[in-house]
Amino acid sequence: MMVHLDTASADPFVLEQMHALVKKSRDRRDIGLEVLPVPLPGPGQVLIETEAVGLCGSDIHAINGHVGYEWMPERVTLGHEAVGRIVRTGANVDSACIGNRVVPMAIDGCLECETCLSGAPQLCLERDCLGLSFDGALAQYFVLDADRVFVIDNSLRASVAALIEPAAVAAHAVGQLAENLRGRRVVVSGPGAVGILSCLFAAAAGADVELVCPEAGPQTRREFAEHLGIKTIYGHHGLAAGPPVDAWIEASGAEAAFSGAVESLRRGGTLVVVALFARAPSFDVNQMVRGELRLYGTYGYTRADYSTAHELLVGWQDRLEPMVSTYHLTDVDAAISATEQASVIKAVVVPGGATKTITGSTKDDLSH
Repeated sequence: MMVHLDTASADPFVLEQMHALVKKSRDRRDIGLEVLPVPLPGPGQVLIETEAVGLCGSDIHAINGHVGYEWMPERVTLGHEAVGRIVRTGANVDSACIGNRVVPMAIDGCLECETCLSGAPQLCLERDCLGLSFDGALAQYFVLDADRVFVIDNSLRASVAALIEPAAVAAHAVGQLAENLRGRRVVVSGPGAVGILSCLFAAAAGADVELVCPEAGPQTRREFAEHLGIKTIYGHHGLAAGPPVDAWIEASGAEAAFSGAVESLRRGGTLVVVALFARAPSFDVNQMVRGELRLYGTYGYTRADYSTAHELLVGWQDRLEPMVSTYHLTDVDAAISATEQASVIKAVVVPGGATKTITGSTKDDLSH
């Protein structure tokens, strides 16, 4: 049964209930759309009315209970690639921020330890993630610490603003290629949002970029990348022609892409892995050792990466908006399926207004 949303009022101080996508346990696919109280911001926090939320691979891993997500709480509202507007503040937060359009710094550290103070909060031992460690944004409202919001340009449409978090991931990944990229041959594997955005950042740095796409399955992502002017190829075997590959960004989470990168890189080349894998990949370690390949993992982002991402999206808004396929929160199961099947580039969920009076079912079970 579809949940009817009564949006006659949008006053968060009157509204008491909202809809949220909840992972109800650690069991595979144990998710549901539920009616919950609208949260109140505590000291140092803000209440954000959600405009849009993107789905990503991490959400799919979490929904399916893949290896590496055992640390998640037993029950949590999902969603971290969000954009919204601050509508209420908790104690010790300047109310002048009410009305600001913001995106959350979804991954952040304690901001007090040596790692955080060195400028790498994404590596903090106490780091957490909105929508995975604690209740997230796949709801009509969510709360967040006020120092974890990034104010965005009002001209940035919500569907595009939801790309800021994955764009920051891509900017951080390309930043691991510290050497001058001008004229370098850089390959990116994985034509999802992070892969395509990584291509744009690498190209902006002067690299000659190619995007490796799978031969099987929907070609929507490859076609969109080519529309942006990105050269695409099928599989790493298509790299035989041309100069040696100087650097590779692995954004697919596919074992074949990882091993293909090790095979294809020139000696002394660099492999940056930004994807998370459902299971550990196998590859030729001896080839990596004998070729003196540099292997880097890259995780999350810094506030500077958010600034870089914001600048790109403001400038490319019209060209990047077709990346997004929009779904309502009551149709989130279709958004999840489309993300899993790679039939869309980026599924973005629009929660809509909260409601005090709920009609129809009080819980839509989306369990598969």
